[in-house]
Amino acid sequence: MKNKVSSMKNNSLKIFFVVFLFTTAINCGVTGKKYYTHPNSYIIDQLANKKIIMLADFAHGYPLPYKSLIFLLNKWIKKVKNGESKDHDIVLILEADTQEVNNLNEFISSGNWKPLMDYWLPYNTMEWLEFCADLRSLNMKIDSLNEQKDFIPKISFDIFGGEVYNILDNPKGLQLSKEEGAKYFVNVRDSLTAKNIIGYLSKNKNQKAILFYGNNHLIKNYVNKNVGKDLPNSETKGYYLAYYLKKRFCGKSVLSINQVKVSQQMIKNSPFAIAKDSNIFIYSQNIPWKNIQPKNYDGFILRNEEMVPSHNLSYIFSRNIIKADIKRMSMFGKYLPGALAERYYNEAFESLKLITGEKFKNLSEWKNWFEKSNYDGFKRLNSNDFAKQIFDEFYQNTNNKEVRNQLYKLGIGIGILDINNIPSKESWKDVVWPEELNYIKWLNTIGMLWVGTTEEKKEAKEFLVRYTGKNFSEPQDYLKYYRNFFKKVGY
Repeated sequence: MKNKVSSMKNNSLKIFFVVFLFTTAINCGVTGKKYYTHPNSYIIDQLANKKIIMLADFAHGYPLPYKSLIFLLNKWIKKVKNGESKDHDIVLILEADTQEVNNLNEFISSGNWKPLMDYWLPYNTMEWLEFCADLRSLNMKIDSLNEQKDFIPKISFDIFGGEVYNILDNPKGLQLSKEEGAKYFVNVRDSLTAKNIIGYLSKNKNQKAILFYGNNHLIKNYVNKNVGKDLPNSETKGYYLAYYLKKRFCGKSVLSINQVKVSQQMIKNSPFAIAKDSNIFIYSQNIPWKNIQPKNYDGFILRNEEMVPSHNLSYIFSRNIIKADIKRMSMFGKYLPGALAERYYNEAFESLKLITGEKFKNLSEWKNWFEKSNYDGFKRLNSNDFAKQIFDEFYQNTNNKEVRNQLYKLGIGIGILDINNIPSKESWKDVVWPEELNYIKWLNTIGMLWVGTTEEKKEAKEFLVRYTGKNFSEPQDYLKYYRNFFKKVGY
């Protein structure tokens, strides 16, 4: 009998070790380095023993970083709903100021776009607006769950702006020179942001935080912060936000996660090849590539999705964008030659030149022209002048990355911008341009559904229904459809 029991124990141990080894093989590469093929689930589980999860916005304004956060928040809601997470009180901390977040919260509550858009217009992107709509949908999902009598405990979800200063209402900041702005960035900004966030979390002791900031701000070490190359290296060493938060809340209570787009070839030739095309989470000590500076972060999400660019509302051929451009040039002109004021002034100026085809240099000339103009964005898009402008700007600047990036964001296909595959003038006019123009119109009409005049919105909707065969009720649905159809991405 004892032999039989002993045999059963031995068999059980064998089964245990087989299961253990199999599980290890799933979570570990061929070299035994651990990783997780369901990063969102794993990260939410870490909230049980963390105060702050820092998730990198690894490409400002692009849709994939925004979606990565929305996917994470949806996973959090699902885990709480299923009883798999007890962390039901979360604050989302965004790289935004108080006024911006107040406008966002008003939109989430009411669905009114105007205050949210007017705050940044024309500097918003369509992807930012889509992100705001996703947050509203997520909040409505939470409200629906909380309304169920048997759903206890209730979910609490707040949004907080980590930035101290309102960029658009900060004359001192707008007037700084490039050098002065760089010194502020190196020595002051992140420490003030940290103080602001620490103050909030100290008052809300029961809340856990998910922080969504540019990936540099998640660096935990003492590093060179000379992002704009405006200072000598001897003056650019300093700390970012992650350092201050780890110092206050204990390093282990703050998890700093960068996100990196990796190629299939990189994964194929790495210890994580078994993961194939899965997104994975991996701790920094197990990262084999030094070029992504693994020691600066606690961990990484390695992402396989294709990156799609953002699309500036300043590229939308609408009378309301012209009005916003002139308003911003008038506002920022007061603070020239400040570096930040000059940046925003020039962005509005370039927007005017692109969407109107006019070449005024004086603000008063722009104002006089607009007051008398019967500008029609659709006519401008269909004009020979616009086709010639795009052709000339590209062909005269084929190696200019800024021009290429502008055209890409406008809607020109990236294949057409391949300097090794430049079409002839005849091919451009008769074959290439008609097709490319349709994609530009597609993006433009989506933008018009958000920012256009009443008449522009009506004409835009008619075009989209006719061109796509879809009658969506919201602009963001057309934007997602555009990405899925044209860019072949699943987000």
